[in-house]
Amino acid sequence: MATSAPLRSLEEEVTCSICLDYLRDPVTIDCGHVFCRSCTTDVRPISGGRPVCPLCKKPFKKENIRPVWQLASLVENIERLKVDKGRQPGEVAREQQDTKLCERHQEKLHYYCEDDGKLLCVMCRESREHRPHTAVLVEKAAQPHRKKLQEQRQYIVAEFKQGHQFLKKREQHLLDQLATLEQLLTEGREKFKTRGVGELARLALVISELEGKARQPAAELMQDVSSTQDTRDFVNRYPRKKFWIGKPITHMVKRKTGEFSDKLLSLQRGLRQFQGKLLRDLEYKTVSVTLDPQSASGYLQPSEDWKSVTYTSLYQSVYQHPQQFDCEPGVLGSKGFTWGKVYWEVEIEREGWSEDEEEGDEEEEGEEEEEEEEAGYGDGYDWETDEDEESLGDEEEEEEEEEEEVLESCMVGVARDSVKRKGDLSLRPEDGVWALRLSSSSIWANTSPEAELFPALRPRRVGIALDYEGGTVTFTNAESQELIYTFSATFTGRLVPFLWLKWPGTRLLLRP
Repeated sequence: MATSAPLRSLEEEVTCSICLDYLRDPVTIDCGHVFCRSCTTDVRPISGGRPVCPLCKKPFKKENIRPVWQLASLVENIERLKVDKGRQPGEVAREQQDTKLCERHQEKLHYYCEDDGKLLCVMCRESREHRPHTAVLVEKAAQPHRKKLQEQRQYIVAEFKQGHQFLKKREQHLLDQLATLEQLLTEGREKFKTRGVGELARLALVISELEGKARQPAAELMQDVSSTQDTRDFVNRYPRKKFWIGKPITHMVKRKTGEFSDKLLSLQRGLRQFQGKLLRDLEYKTVSVTLDPQSASGYLQPSEDWKSVTYTSLYQSVYQHPQQFDCEPGVLGSKGFTWGKVYWEVEIEREGWSEDEEEGDEEEEGEEEEEEEEAGYGDGYDWETDEDEESLGDEEEEEEEEEEEVLESCMVGVARDSVKRKGDLSLRPEDGVWALRLSSSSIWANTSPEAELFPALRPRRVGIALDYEGGTVTFTNAESQELIYTFSATFTGRLVPFLWLKWPGTRLLLRP
């Protein structure tokens, strides 16, 4: 678009005679002519004297240079006019809203005061308050920070690239091991098949020969027997050799397969721990939460600091608050969230949960696995016995005991602030509750129906990561960083921490 004559005239008035560009930080010298500040520094003295004006050749003193604030503002307005001519209506208004101006002078903020850490306009920079300070252009002040950000970006890219390469090598290593196992299994199967076919052929030959002898007349058969030196020699021609029963999978292959399965479990556990740690450390803000006394059920006994709660079998509340859980032993957090990514933890203190108990469980599991391996492949089939039937009956009794233990459990998670609190509640995601239920026997997600979970370790401290905008609630083992379960939903309204406890001898503590 062509520039109008009045605008061209204004452009000539604000053009520096030295650089032939718009006046940048305009200043005036002793003779009254105006140039860019940076251009005046390039004017050299003539023959050792004072510098002279490039237009009128009159000498001037650099200490007499003074800023021309009005011209600086005029240059900005002219530039804005030129840009606005090529824009759609409304774009100018949006840019004006986005552009930050000096609150005092309503001018653009071109400078950064390193002493006060503030953005300055041209007039602020020359004011008595900031003139003694070190002020640089905003872009120049931002360069070190841009460089630092770029370095950090390069570091992140390099770290993730190295991590990708490491995981790729481990992936290839496991795939190579798996291919070796597949080859060993194929070779073993072929050997087993060849040996079995040969054994069947041998037996078929013996059977055919014996059937032929059996069909012989008695005299001919006895003559055949008498032709041998001894009756035993005749019998030895057809020994009662047992049929070969080999193992389709050798002990070595079975052992290596078991070792490979252990590696896969270790890989799964390590990756889940890695995901849980990155989730907490890189994305979420750790918050301190407390319980809401008005929501606590009469079955729960909170601590004085409202950071922990225990279960009592007797309803202790005299006055029932409208926001209180009445039938369900639940309590909500006092702090709610309507945006952001936040993280907190719930510690489960349970009588009888000791390190020795866990080690004992692991030893028993190891002994059971060894017994199964020793059983291996026998020379025949395994049949159920009366003892097995009795053991099945014992297992049914144990299952009944486990069902009784399930009734004693706790729930930790998040809930809508508007969740229903009166009467018998289902406490499901469709009701506004996203939680894990834990007992001494197992862990479940409170889906419909409940989904049983199998983490590598029983969590003593559960990490809860809420991503409100992302619509996820993620649970981790706060000690091992193992990822346990993630709910996905569309959240509306205020979400608060949620605790539910019906487990004598157990206490729930909010951390930190």
